[in-house]
Amino acid sequence: MGVGPAVAQSNETANQTDGEQVAQAEEDAVRIIDNETRVTDWSYEPGRFTLEIEAGEPTTISITESGAFEEGAKSFNYGERELDEGTQTVTFMVSPRQGQKGAAVAIATQKSLDAGGGAIVSTGMVESNPFRHFGGETGLFSGVLISVGCAGIGAWYVVRSEESGVVEA
Repeated sequence: MGVGPAVAQSNETANQTDGEQVAQAEEDAVRIIDNETRVTDWSYEPGRFTLEIEAGEPTTISITESGAFEEGAKSFNYGERELDEGTQTVTFMVSPRQGQKGAAVAIATQKSLDAGGGAIVSTGMVESNPFRHFGGETGLFSGVLISVGCAGIGAWYVVRSEESGVVEA
């Protein structure tokens, strides 16, 4: 009779520990794909996402480009990767798009699709440099300085070439 409460208490402690571990794993995850698979870290370089994905069991993930597409877009990238249990690095190429302001990928497993969802990893809106047509800030400011310098040299030449200063402008 004295064993019953002790056994119940140890089971309750085990359940709390498992729940705390699941809660901690969810906090560590950047994006949860399903209850067994999550994105723990990611990075983006132009044209390529690198994803750290943690799987609780061997599974297959589907990855596709996501986000806004321009009118008349002709293609998108899609891939499937087999994952073992544990953390793996997955690299996924995205198509360059003219005027692209950001990039995103959608990731799903069969479990997440059955539940009606998945995860999206996005760079968000990346602001482009408004001075890019002038060579960036350096090109713009050096162009302004060269123009002002040329105007100054032209004014100096006009003043120096007149014998008694500027007579008629």
